[in-house]
Amino acid sequence: MKKIIIAAVVAIMGLTNIDAQTTFKFGNVDSQEILFELPETKQAQKELEDLQSKYESQIATMGEEFQKKYAELQAQADSLPQAIVEARYQEVQQLQDRIQNFQQMAQRDYQQQQQAKIAPIMEKIAKAIQTVGEREGFTYIFQMAANGIAYFDPKTTVDVAPLVKKELGIK
Repeated sequence: MKKIIIAAVVAIMGLTNIDAQTTFKFGNVDSQEILFELPETKQAQKELEDLQSKYESQIATMGEEFQKKYAELQAQADSLPQAIVEARYQEVQQLQDRIQNFQQMAQRDYQQQQQAKIAPIMEKIAKAIQTVGEREGFTYIFQMAANGIAYFDPKTTVDVAPLVKKELGIK
């Protein structure tokens, strides 16, 4: 039985071309940390804040219009014929529906804009990580931002963030 296990281990090692001299170099990086240090991210955040401000302003204007029409309707409801009151209630309801639709559209657009602005920056970071990995001879560089790694020994891995920052020109 012992011979079979030894033979299996030797066969697996032979199939995978791993020998006793093979060494691995592991690194880790938190790309989110790097993301927030890039000037491009700060510019994208400013543009997104401006966009959000414009949407909030428009929603506030629509909300004020709704409040005004609703208050007018409440004040005049007793003095108007029922058909007019019902027609105006429908107008107010339609305005409220338009506000809700606009809010949903604005949220979708904001998320799309956010993705469009951040994706190229994340791609730039990924390329820098790859460049550092190839140049420095890393076997693996683990992504720490996603919390996908439950444990790592910092003595056996290298934090490549400083190298990636240098590659990206971050001081």
